[in-house]
Amino acid sequence: MAQAPDAEPGRPELAGLLGAERNLRLERLLLERALAWAALVAPGQVHVAYAPAAGEPALRDLAADDVALFPQTGGGASRRLAGAVERLFGERDGPVLVAWPELYRWRPAHADGALDDLHAGCDVSVGLVFDGGFYLLALGRPVPSLFELPDGVWGRPEAMGRLLAAAHHAGLEPGLLRAERGLRRPADVRAALADPLVDCQ
Repeated sequence: MAQAPDAEPGRPELAGLLGAERNLRLERLLLERALAWAALVAPGQVHVAYAPAAGEPALRDLAADDVALFPQTGGGASRRLAGAVERLFGERDGPVLVAWPELYRWRPAHADGALDDLHAGCDVSVGLVFDGGFYLLALGRPVPSLFELPDGVWGRPEAMGRLLAAAHHAGLEPGLLRAERGLRRPADVRAALADPLVDCQ
């Protein structure tokens, strides 16, 4: 799930700090790293659901030729996510891993952990960003009830609790991945710079 890098800034605190040009470079870098990870763990099976509708050229400039692009449809975050997942399950058998380009460092273990959860019998596996929202959502089959959360919840600290409550109410078994730090605020930048495993170029 991706915003075109030249769309309205999705990280306003960093956008104000960096300025327009450097913020655009950051958005492109985070997308490039998420796409590189996706190509590594699912070669030839990467799809990008993008917004806004006019954002395809900016995404195509970053994505490899074998990456399928399609616009997000529906009003609100929940409907857009549900539509993207429904489309993918309509085209192929599961599992489907949904990634948001929030992390500055993606590892194969993110996908391995999610797939291990699904193979162990979990219906869904989720990766939480420390200060709210998700970086990864893995599904072995369509689960429409998970996409009934209010739109404003997806990026907030209560997102995990609300999603787990929805899973419990639907009788689903959830799996939890390691929480990760996203790149949204100045404190996140300082943490990334202090991490010896992160390429900050």
